[in-house]
Amino acid sequence: MVSEQQIKELTYSYVLAISDQKYNPQMIANMNLFKKLGKDKIIEILSFPIEKFCNKYDPHKVRDFVYKNDYFTPRNIFLINPIYYTYYTYLVFKIIYEGLGKKGEINFSDGNMKVFYSGLLDIRFSQSDIIKRGKYKNSYKLFQKEREKYLGKSVLTVDVQDFFNSISISNLTIKLKNIMGQKKIVEDLDYFFKYCELESLPQFHSSIASSILSQIYLTNFDAKVKDLLVREKLHLIRYVDDMYIIHDDKHIDRKKNNSILNELSYYLWKDKLVLNTSKTKMLSPDEYKHITELKDIKYEDPIKFSSERLIEDKALDVIKSGTLNILIDELCEIEKNDGIDLEKYKLLSNKYLSIENDNVSKVIKNIIYSKKWMDLDVKNLKKIIFNWKYILFNPSEFTVLYILVYKYLEENKLITDEGSKIKQILNYLFKNDVFTLRDTLVAVSYLFQKKMMNPDLLKKISLVNPNYIKYLETFVK
Repeated sequence: MVSEQQIKELTYSYVLAISDQKYNPQMIANMNLFKKLGKDKIIEILSFPIEKFCNKYDPHKVRDFVYKNDYFTPRNIFLINPIYYTYYTYLVFKIIYEGLGKKGEINFSDGNMKVFYSGLLDIRFSQSDIIKRGKYKNSYKLFQKEREKYLGKSVLTVDVQDFFNSISISNLTIKLKNIMGQKKIVEDLDYFFKYCELESLPQFHSSIASSILSQIYLTNFDAKVKDLLVREKLHLIRYVDDMYIIHDDKHIDRKKNNSILNELSYYLWKDKLVLNTSKTKMLSPDEYKHITELKDIKYEDPIKFSSERLIEDKALDVIKSGTLNILIDELCEIEKNDGIDLEKYKLLSNKYLSIENDNVSKVIKNIIYSKKWMDLDVKNLKKIIFNWKYILFNPSEFTVLYILVYKYLEENKLITDEGSKIKQILNYLFKNDVFTLRDTLVAVSYLFQKKMMNPDLLKKISLVNPNYIKYLETFVK
């Protein structure tokens, strides 16, 4: 039997471990809170009944500035009071170990179905165990290795459209009650969601809690899929909602795959979910090998980015061929003539950065955070900072690239402009009468990269979302 104290201790350890991220406001807020209150006080707060907890603390829930990979659509990701982030994690861990009566490692795999979620929960884990095995990047690495086992097979890839947003709180609560019965912990979780005015499963940064709830929500779906796998002699590998269905032979059987898709679509429909048809693909063995081969490289930078072999090779080619500079020059020309034309950006990024019209963001992040840009000669590095207007097409990533390159040139005394290029960006932001979401993303990326709280920029951002600034001032500053 797992005790309440064990669950509280485990909650503290997990949130502490996953919050070691330098540029994420939620993670910084978590670490600041833990340093301020200390372990004993945090665990004392976790002991509060849900009503007392909510009455004592304000959620401070605010939408974060994050785009989807299409660069058009903002993600529905929230920042929340770090004590709420921690209490939410505690409630979910309590559901697992108290409500469901689990004891050790939490594993949703079964038979021919290998399931991975964002992290790995185990009541026996120490702090060092969580860092080594319990964080999302470790579980994703295991997912990648599992995919490698089936090289030489034909594969059907499946993904759920808008997965977290499609899991309504009311449906999730019904699911939990059907599985667990009328237990107080389910009522507590429902109370938490309603108090925070959350209508769908929340997307909090690096939240193992939401990832676990998403897998519990798929319980009925998994039971049906397990029968399908046995009947058709298939294997399934899944990371959260990203599924790979593996056939025993090499040949793509389109008729069989379409029948499988029809069946999966029905099971998802029963759970009020929908297939993402744009990510549904039938892969030959060569195509499957193309996307699964890994290059085992470890980087010290904690920023999440893909090191799959395909991404590695493409990112390296973009640097060595000079494609990155060509893209930047063309974007600056487009901005000059047509403004921030995102349709043209999408076409150009696909032309220069994509792998089969996909993975553009992964390639950009790999170039930035693996520091492949440092392989450029000084002349091309200077071109990256010569005209900064290209960052407006993809502010979340290109602003980081610009500042990193600028800092590198400045620290190595390869430029001596006394910050004039950076000042051009700031002048643009300060003088811009209409401060858009895209401008805000530039400003936010600038603040976190420079590790500073520029009061003038904060005022500008507050015009777009005053609650975001309140969150930074309360928990991050």
